[in-house]
Amino acid sequence: MDALDFAGIISEILSFVGLIIGLILYFVGLSVRGIGGRWTRTTAVIASSGTAESGPTTVIRWFDSDGDVHECPAETHETHHLVAGDDVRVWFRNRYPERCRTHDPDLDGKGLRLTGLVLLGIGVVAAVAGIALMFL
Repeated sequence: MDALDFAGIISEILSFVGLIIGLILYFVGLSVRGIGGRWTRTTAVIASSGTAESGPTTVIRWFDSDGDVHECPAETHETHHLVAGDDVRVWFRNRYPERCRTHDPDLDGKGLRLTGLVLLGIGVVAAVAGIALMFL
């Protein structure tokens, strides 16, 4: 077995692995993003609400698209350093406006999509290299 045969075998393996696993990971990343549903971005305010045994509790309050006020506990990493009266960006679902999130939903599945695209790129380059090696 010479070097060209070995390079051809490696390029074929990389093209199959890159294309198949890359497509699977990319579509899984897209589905993770799609399962989350559509999120609406709005600006919310940090507020104090009542008192608990450990002191006053902090909540996030925002308006939905119908003008109704909703609130949830401010227990996320992004809201720990905020005080009452500070604005914070939140995302909520129109179907379930009483729940919100403070991190961008566009990041859901981004690692899987990026890994899938990298593997797809490796698979395409390996496939082109394999075709070029056939003519040498």
